[in-house]
Amino acid sequence: MALVQVIVAMAMILLCGVAGVRALVEMNRKAAAMRTLNNARAVVQRNIDTALGVPFSRTAAPAVLAITPAAGVIYDEDGNGDGLVDVVTPRSGVGAVVQGTLLRTVLAEPGSEGADVRRVSFQLTYTYRAKPYTYQMSTLRAQD
Repeated sequence: MALVQVIVAMAMILLCGVAGVRALVEMNRKAAAMRTLNNARAVVQRNIDTALGVPFSRTAAPAVLAITPAAGVIYDEDGNGDGLVDVVTPRSGVGAVVQGTLLRTVLAEPGSEGADVRRVSFQLTYTYRAKPYTYQMSTLRAQD
């Protein structure tokens, strides 16, 4: 009888251990997805900050504030011509690079007394672990 109790106790400990390891693996996957989302947010925020920080006047209209079609245009942030932006680059060289497409949309907004007001939007679309994700931010920008 004691042997049966020991076997049942070992089985219970094994089940709890397996459940615990599975929970830890799932938490690690979700944490990695959140780190990737934070990186995507940083990429979009960096471009919004650029759009807000560049000089903008009637004589100097930077390329980042150029009017686009309503559907937007792919924005090649790093300038290498591939149309992709790195969302995650592994530090140690181990792991996959996560890349996404950054879409820039700049539309003219009606302003009072003929003011040049533009709505600037950046949308980053990427795939992580075979799931598509999108992160988008918008702001308004007027001439200096």
